[in-house]
Amino acid sequence: MADDDDIVIDNEHTAAALAEDLRRALDELSWTAFQLMDQMREWGDYRSPQTILRGINRALEGQIKPSGELLALLRQAVRLQRRLLSIYGATVWTVLGNGSHTTQLEDFTITLAPQSKGRWRVQMLHKGGYGPDYPRWLDSLEAAKRMAFFTLDNAQNWLLEDAKKQARGMALS
Repeated sequence: MADDDDIVIDNEHTAAALAEDLRRALDELSWTAFQLMDQMREWGDYRSPQTILRGINRALEGQIKPSGELLALLRQAVRLQRRLLSIYGATVWTVLGNGSHTTQLEDFTITLAPQSKGRWRVQMLHKGGYGPDYPRWLDSLEAAKRMAFFTLDNAQNWLLEDAKKQARGMALS
């Protein structure tokens, strides 16, 4: 998926063709089915993780057609990742003595900590104390960096929503 032309949903609309579209989007995002499920939950999917994951896996296997909503969500995620990479892709990371990579972006300290078997964990801390770590280990340093940018974006959204909520609470007092 090099550009927007590559994201166009296959007009055949067969389960196999749509599954391939789904796989291409996940590949560009460097996401697994679990990571897609995590993001869906983060972005407001109310269903249980098991239900979401079952639907994703069945769609990836071509057993069912992925919903138009799922493909639209992935299309937006690909676009968001491209935007985040254009903003943060040149971020300078400092390698620490324990092998972690760290940087500071948008009032957050982001640390990518090496785990067993070459995997990485995303850890974040906002200057105000909010710490939205990404819950899953990632398979590569590059995937961890990409997920750090998504986690940063999600955290910024949460901070804005929390500030609005607090402002409404103050106005009601």
